[in-house]
Amino acid sequence: MNELFEPCQSLFQLTIDNNEFMSKAQRLNNYKGFIELVRSTLLQECFEVEMISNSLSSSMDRRLKMLKDVVNAHPRLGETRGQLSRNSKVEQNNLQNSQDPPEIQRKLLHLNHEYEEAYPGLRFVVFVNDRTRLEILQVMESRITSGNTWFQEMRTAIQELCNIARDRYYKNCCRL
Repeated sequence: MNELFEPCQSLFQLTIDNNEFMSKAQRLNNYKGFIELVRSTLLQECFEVEMISNSLSSSMDRRLKMLKDVVNAHPRLGETRGQLSRNSKVEQNNLQNSQDPPEIQRKLLHLNHEYEEAYPGLRFVVFVNDRTRLEILQVMESRITSGNTWFQEMRTAIQELCNIARDRYYKNCCRL
């Protein structure tokens, strides 16, 4: 799991520690199916939390926190400090090693902050997929100004982190 997704206790609780999830996972015969099961499980959890989001229940708060934890397990784009997974170190180094001028790095940090103001409690997650920093900045700006609700953006982040996991699988399939 940690080879595909960022290490996160909440992700384990929503998946590996979940009997319903595991009964479905045991019928799978490949990692692609596993990643898609994680995707559908997280999206379903997001939908259910959104449906009860107007209630003031401790269950809703706990479930929402778990979803935030899964998304926020990913480092901010351009972040080099803190605990990074082996995969994130490689991915972040690729961003750091670009030949972009310092103003691009400053803009990246600024947009990370703007995003987190627009969507409190969420971190911007995107499957970079060999795009340049300039292209990623454009994606960030479009998502910040998209008018998405908080839950729409949560679903987008879930899709992106599962796309990252799928890419990690393809890049590392010999070791999994």
